[in-house]
Amino acid sequence: MKRTIILLTLWFAGAALPGFGVDKEVIQLQQSVALLQGMMRELQRSFDERMAVLRTLMEQSSDRMNQVTTAMEALQTSLQTSAGNTGQRVENLSSQMQTMDASLDELAVRLDRLAQQLAKIESGWQTLSPSATSGFGDAGTAPPPAPDVLYNTALRDYTGGNYPLSLQEFTDYLSFYQNTPLASNAQFYIGDIYYQQGQFEKAIQEYDKAIEQYPDGNKTAAAQLKKGFALINMNLRTQGIRELNSVLQRFPNTPESSLAQDKLTSMGVGPDSPGRRTAR
Repeated sequence: MKRTIILLTLWFAGAALPGFGVDKEVIQLQQSVALLQGMMRELQRSFDERMAVLRTLMEQSSDRMNQVTTAMEALQTSLQTSAGNTGQRVENLSSQMQTMDASLDELAVRLDRLAQQLAKIESGWQTLSPSATSGFGDAGTAPPPAPDVLYNTALRDYTGGNYPLSLQEFTDYLSFYQNTPLASNAQFYIGDIYYQQGQFEKAIQEYDKAIEQYPDGNKTAAAQLKKGFALINMNLRTQGIRELNSVLQRFPNTPESSLAQDKLTSMGVGPDSPGRRTAR
């Protein structure tokens, strides 16, 4: 009996061992499957995050492209508007430069005044009284004001927009002091007074005097530049382009040549353009 019990016990033990090994493998397999499922979930989460970032970048790129397109359209519109106004801005810039030149001339005159007055004192020159000023142009009266006084007064009236009075004063200056260094300036401003008033034909006549009578004067380049502008304003395109080209040739590397080039460019006349030689 005891032997039988021992045999039965050994039999049950042997039968139970294979089952125990199978359960262990199943558990390990289940653990591996669970681990793989966790890894898959982690990969899916990472993939979703990367796709979200990619979609955000694509949306930002699209928005940026729309902004660039809008900016380019606005710039193109601005350039088209700017191109239409370039010619007028060139003339406005020229006028501003002339105003600045006039201010500089006035300053130079003021600086020279002390030297002029000293020379008058040394030579016994008597200062004119206010009552004599109104009759300085008539024969037999007191001499005219000193050149710096007369020129400075005319220039101040010019910059102040008092063109009729300035025209008379510059004309008087040339009557008495046509051989002074500032005579070419006075002649130019006479032409420019007519130009500012839209009397382009008279302006051209006075500019020609500045160009011909004072070829080495301070305002010769400005006179030829404004003559070109006046011709163009009179619809004499060919003659106007010719004058502007002459400014480029005679006065290179000057503010006047830069303004002449800007005007030609705004008119569509390039350096190699046929219109530069035979304007239409």
